[in-house]
Amino acid sequence: MNFYNTYNNEICPALRSLDILIKSSEDNIEPNEICSLLNISKKEISSIVKAKNIKNISSESIPLIMLNGSSYICRIFRKSLSYTKNTVYTPEDIAYIYSIDTGKVLNACSKLRITEITEDILPKIFKNIN
Repeated sequence: MNFYNTYNNEICPALRSLDILIKSSEDNIEPNEICSLLNISKKEISSIVKAKNIKNISSESIPLIMLNGSSYICRIFRKSLSYTKNTVYTPEDIAYIYSIDTGKVLNACSKLRITEITEDILPKIFKNIN
Protein backbone atom coordinates (compact mmCIF):
# COMPACT_ATOMS: atom_id res chain seq x y z
CA MET A 1 0.00 0.00 0.00
CA ASN A 2 1.31 3.46 -0.85
CA PHE A 3 0.92 6.67 1.12
CA TYR A 4 -1.58 7.93 -1.47
CA ASN A 5 -4.19 5.55 -0.03
CA THR A 6 -3.73 7.09 3.42
CA TYR A 7 -3.82 10.58 1.94
CA ASN A 8 -6.84 9.97 -0.29
CA ASN A 9 -8.90 7.77 2.05
CA GLU A 10 -8.12 9.28 5.45
CA ILE A 11 -6.47 12.70 5.35
CA CYS A 12 -8.43 14.39 2.52
CA PRO A 13 -11.90 13.31 3.67
CA ALA A 14 -11.18 14.43 7.23
CA LEU A 15 -9.86 17.80 6.06
CA ARG A 16 -12.83 18.32 3.72
CA SER A 17 -15.29 17.51 6.51
CA LEU A 18 -13.48 19.82 8.92
CA ASP A 19 -13.40 22.60 6.33
CA ILE A 20 -17.15 22.29 5.75
CA LEU A 21 -17.81 22.25 9.48
CA ILE A 22 -15.64 25.33 10.05
CA LYS A 23 -17.26 27.22 7.15
CA SER A 24 -20.74 26.32 8.37
CA SER A 25 -20.29 28.67 11.35
CA GLU A 26 -22.09 26.34 13.74
CA ASP A 27 -22.22 27.43 17.36
CA ASN A 28 -22.83 24.16 19.13
CA ILE A 29 -21.06 21.13 17.66
CA GLU A 30 -21.34 17.75 19.32
CA PRO A 31 -18.04 16.61 20.88
CA ASN A 32 -18.53 13.13 19.37
CA GLU A 33 -18.52 14.63 15.88
CA ILE A 34 -15.20 16.39 16.49
CA CYS A 35 -13.76 13.30 18.18
CA SER A 36 -14.63 11.26 15.13
CA LEU A 37 -13.27 13.76 12.59
CA LEU A 38 -10.04 14.39 14.52
CA ASN A 39 -9.63 10.83 15.71
CA ILE A 40 -9.23 11.86 19.33
CA SER A 41 -10.91 10.52 22.44
CA LYS A 42 -13.71 12.19 24.38
CA LYS A 43 -11.28 12.43 27.29
CA GLU A 44 -8.75 14.30 25.16
CA ILE A 45 -11.32 16.72 23.74
CA SER A 46 -12.67 17.35 27.25
CA SER A 47 -9.17 18.08 28.45
CA ILE A 48 -8.51 20.51 25.57
CA VAL A 49 -11.86 22.26 26.03
CA LYS A 50 -11.20 22.69 29.73
CA ALA A 51 -7.57 23.81 29.33
CA LYS A 52 -8.43 26.34 26.62
CA ASN A 53 -11.58 27.56 28.39
CA ILE A 54 -13.84 26.70 25.45
CA LYS A 55 -17.44 27.10 26.59
CA ASN A 56 -18.98 25.18 23.70
CA ILE A 57 -17.48 23.65 20.60
CA SER A 58 -18.11 25.89 17.63
CA SER A 59 -16.72 26.34 14.15
CA GLU A 60 -14.38 28.96 15.55
CA SER A 61 -12.95 26.67 18.23
CA ILE A 62 -12.11 23.76 15.91
CA PRO A 63 -8.69 25.16 14.88
CA LEU A 64 -7.81 25.71 18.54
CA ILE A 65 -8.78 22.13 19.33
CA MET A 66 -6.71 20.94 16.36
CA LEU A 67 -3.69 22.92 17.53
CA ASN A 68 -3.82 21.05 20.81
CA GLY A 69 -4.91 17.60 19.66
CA SER A 70 -2.58 14.62 19.53
CA SER A 71 -3.92 12.78 16.48
CA TYR A 72 -2.18 12.53 13.14
CA ILE A 73 -4.61 14.96 11.47
CA CYS A 74 -4.01 17.48 14.28
CA ARG A 75 -0.23 17.15 13.90
CA ILE A 76 -0.48 17.69 10.13
CA PHE A 77 -2.56 20.81 10.76
CA ARG A 78 -0.09 22.16 13.34
CA LYS A 79 2.96 21.48 11.16
CA SER A 80 1.38 22.90 8.01
CA LEU A 81 0.71 26.25 9.68
CA SER A 82 4.37 27.20 9.36
CA TYR A 83 4.03 26.80 5.58
CA THR A 84 0.90 28.86 4.96
CA LYS A 85 2.72 31.35 2.75
CA ASN A 86 4.39 28.66 0.67
CA THR A 87 3.12 27.68 -2.73
CA VAL A 88 6.11 25.46 -3.39
CA TYR A 89 7.50 22.86 -1.00
CA THR A 90 10.70 20.88 -0.77
CA PRO A 91 10.72 17.11 -0.24
CA GLU A 92 11.93 17.81 3.29
CA ASP A 93 8.90 20.05 3.92
CA ILE A 94 6.52 17.30 2.81
CA ALA A 95 8.35 14.69 4.88
CA TYR A 96 8.06 16.93 7.94
CA ILE A 97 4.41 17.90 7.48
CA TYR A 98 3.19 14.35 6.84
CA SER A 99 5.69 12.55 9.10
CA ILE A 100 7.10 10.50 6.24
CA ASP A 101 10.69 9.32 6.01
CA THR A 102 12.62 12.04 4.13
CA GLY A 103 14.43 9.46 2.01
CA LYS A 104 11.13 8.07 0.75
CA VAL A 105 9.93 11.51 -0.32
CA LEU A 106 13.29 12.28 -1.96
CA ASN A 107 13.18 8.94 -3.81
CA ALA A 108 9.64 9.59 -5.05
CA CYS A 109 10.58 13.08 -6.24
CA SER A 110 13.71 11.77 -7.94
CA LYS A 111 11.75 9.01 -9.65
CA LEU A 112 9.24 11.58 -10.93
CA ARG A 113 11.96 14.17 -11.69
CA ILE A 114 10.25 16.69 -9.43
CA THR A 115 12.29 19.40 -7.73
CA GLU A 116 9.52 21.72 -6.58
CA ILE A 117 6.36 20.39 -5.00
CA THR A 118 2.98 22.10 -5.28
CA GLU A 119 -0.33 20.96 -3.79
CA ASP A 120 -1.53 19.51 -7.09
CA ILE A 121 1.56 17.30 -7.40
CA LEU A 122 1.24 15.75 -3.93
CA PRO A 123 -0.96 12.82 -5.04
CA LYS A 124 1.61 11.81 -7.68
CA ILE A 125 4.36 11.86 -5.08
CA PHE A 126 2.28 10.00 -2.52
CA LYS A 127 1.52 7.24 -5.04
CA ASN A 128 5.27 6.62 -5.17
CA ILE A 129 5.78 6.35 -1.42
CA ASN A 130 5.35 2.93 0.16
